[in-house]
Amino acid sequence: MNVAHLRRPGAHHRPEMAGGAGMHSMVVFGTGLDCYLSYRPTFDVPHNYQVLLAVEFDERGRRAIGADRRVGYTDIHTFDPGDLPIAELDPQRPGPRRSFHGALIRGRRERGGLVIAEQVRATVSRVLHFAELDRDGDCGTPTHLCFGRPDRLYLAHRIVRRPSFDQIVSAELVPGSVTDLLGGALPDHVARRGFERAQPILLGQRDFTGPRLRAGELTVAAFRDGAQGFLAEIAVRRQIYLEVGDLV
Repeated sequence: MNVAHLRRPGAHHRPEMAGGAGMHSMVVFGTGLDCYLSYRPTFDVPHNYQVLLAVEFDERGRRAIGADRRVGYTDIHTFDPGDLPIAELDPQRPGPRRSFHGALIRGRRERGGLVIAEQVRATVSRVLHFAELDRDGDCGTPTHLCFGRPDRLYLAHRIVRRPSFDQIVSAELVPGSVTDLLGGALPDHVARRGFERAQPILLGQRDFTGPRLRAGELTVAAFRDGAQGFLAEIAVRRQIYLEVGDLV
């Protein structure tokens, strides 16, 4: 289809999907150098997975997103993977799925979003994070997941137990801020390791109170790095996505 053609998508949920395939849309974000998908979970089976993927769209998908960006659209895109069973992307299962098709949507389907391209192929480059959610699970220590490049990081709130929220922000590692856990200075390249996969981090001292991150905020993050770990300041650039209602 012509990617300039827009139509109203159908209903957010299909009766034939109940109990089986895990049809929820994914948030699309990234830059011209990278593209990520974040599955929009709930605590109800079969949608109870937090999944972050690095993907490549086919030409139809790239052209559709590029056209929106050229006309100044800056809000989110979502990707509707149709009848994809999300558990098939689990990297721990034999022969995990490496590609799937779906519709690219400007905005969110359930809020009147518009389909800008259909039958778009998404090829999985890396599974950054894949975790099944347990509404009564242990909170654990890490609060966020960090991934991307040092000059273009992304932080995703680590969803553990109910109630929770789904938030993604873009961020930047502050140059010269990397230290060991005792405050001794470390070279910045120490923090460049490990961002190919989502790294669990713990946010400490922050400019604002409350669990949600805010644009312009400066925060200190504790990273795991073998047995030692390190600290670094992270500047939050902007909020990409926030959802609360699906996780209460």
